[in-house]
Amino acid sequence: MPKRLAITIAGAVSLGSYEAGVLYEVLDAIHQHNSAEGVTDDEKILIDVMTGASAGAMTAVIVAHKMLYSANEFRDPYDNPLYNVWVKRIDLEGLLKTVDETTGQVEPPLRSIFSSNVVEGIAKDTILGRYASGEWPAPITHLAAARSISIGMTLTNLNGVDYGYDMQPCGKFIYTRHEDQMTRVVSVDGSDKPEVWRELADASVASGAYPLAFRAKEMDRRRADYAKNGLEPWTDDPSRFTYTDGGILQNEPLGMAKNLVDEIDRHWYNDSRFYLFVSPHGRTSSADSSFCEVNADYFQMMKRWAKVLLGQSEFQDWITAVEMNEQIALMDARASELVEKLRSGEIKSGSLKRTADGLLKVLFSQPTRTGTRQVAKIGRESLAEARRRIGHQYKEEIASLGPGSYAADAFRDTVLAFETAANLGQCDYMRIYGIAVSEELLAGADLTGFLGFFDERYRVHDYDRGRMVARMVLTDPVMSEAGELGPIRYTPKHTNPIDSTLNGLQLAQLSIEEQREFREGVKKRVSEMVRYLIGFWSYPADVVVIEPLMNAILNHMFRE
Repeated sequence: MPKRLAITIAGAVSLGSYEAGVLYEVLDAIHQHNSAEGVTDDEKILIDVMTGASAGAMTAVIVAHKMLYSANEFRDPYDNPLYNVWVKRIDLEGLLKTVDETTGQVEPPLRSIFSSNVVEGIAKDTILGRYASGEWPAPITHLAAARSISIGMTLTNLNGVDYGYDMQPCGKFIYTRHEDQMTRVVSVDGSDKPEVWRELADASVASGAYPLAFRAKEMDRRRADYAKNGLEPWTDDPSRFTYTDGGILQNEPLGMAKNLVDEIDRHWYNDSRFYLFVSPHGRTSSADSSFCEVNADYFQMMKRWAKVLLGQSEFQDWITAVEMNEQIALMDARASELVEKLRSGEIKSGSLKRTADGLLKVLFSQPTRTGTRQVAKIGRESLAEARRRIGHQYKEEIASLGPGSYAADAFRDTVLAFETAANLGQCDYMRIYGIAVSEELLAGADLTGFLGFFDERYRVHDYDRGRMVARMVLTDPVMSEAGELGPIRYTPKHTNPIDSTLNGLQLAQLSIEEQREFREGVKKRVSEMVRYLIGFWSYPADVVVIEPLMNAILNHMFRE
């Protein structure tokens, strides 16, 4: 069986250029590796899960679509869908164009600061362009792609979905959940259709609809997409919801990737399962000891609030995975000790087997409700299925005891009892490789990740930085050790020199021309908002109030 790779891509705003560089390098490395002479089927690497938040959601959908149907578009490091979207196409000039050049329509000024048409256009052209003529070519599938790919995106549901839980002695507690997601399975053979990818394109735009910067996005959702436990009745199915940036509440959906993996693997073949986590954040502390009551003005508070909010939406799944890996490692260590005790005769297999049998009968039967207390449902896995799974997961230990022997069966059932009692049956050890970077090495990280939109040079810098960081991870000797993803057989392609003077660029360091473009664009948009609100009276308000106020605010921003 080939090695399977699940990729999670964090939210990034303009630092999508960094993630684009990482993803290009990863795809190129796997393509070279899988096509190398002498590589066996077991040594090949296939990507079968992709999850993303915000900008990472758009990247995940683009990569999945192109891998399945348009692999030939990924040959050139500086001319491919990711580079063309995140480096060449999306920029400050386009984001500030809030008037449609074809129709003359102005985007509603109270819905967003920047133009959402740019992002909508990228989704339409890059993902749906294949289907524009009504006829599309036969798919060309990337050597890194599995035949089917599970896609997941985080969303923030501004309407909310209600879940109800019984209270004692009577009544119900209603919890409205705003953390949302969309998951779909797409394949080479059955999903090359515009209606499939239109839904995914819309979801990727919604996931990246950064609050205030871009307008919210409506989508129809079906009740079947949501967890049933406690879900309150819906008036309509499908129902329409309004979404904003998925990275606000969950910016790094590693847990979603694990859930999608479980639907594929069913907790089997974990020795060939790997995870890749891509993020432009997380290599340095975001703590700020200098922030205090005295300097907590509106500007400082907004900047700090943005960092705090983003920071709390990051790494929760990673931390959970690390903690769970420790629990699984502890159970594996106990299993190894048990093997030694059985082999030495210190523990008698007969008595152990009888005890384990009795425990499993209890653990795999659904308890009945007693009194008013709710009893959780046990897992859907049967005892026979669980025994087969444990037998596969611990095949080396069982082989050392003699497959089919009383000692081997006693070991299998005891480990299963340990696992079930500890509620680890749905958990697996996750081998996670991180391709993260310090923001001090990026050009576009300031202004909560929007700075990269100011100049293509910044996005080129971060794209190449992504390629270099990915290259260091992919060629690290650790990757070639037993049980790891590698060794990956590839020769890195040419990378342009990185301009180190752009490392850690700050807003105040921008050129006068870049500052002027941003100032004029923001002031123009604010004027449109005022005009929309008060009509005729907006002109004197512009001259007397808005212009001086905006100049003061922007001067403060560029001094920071």
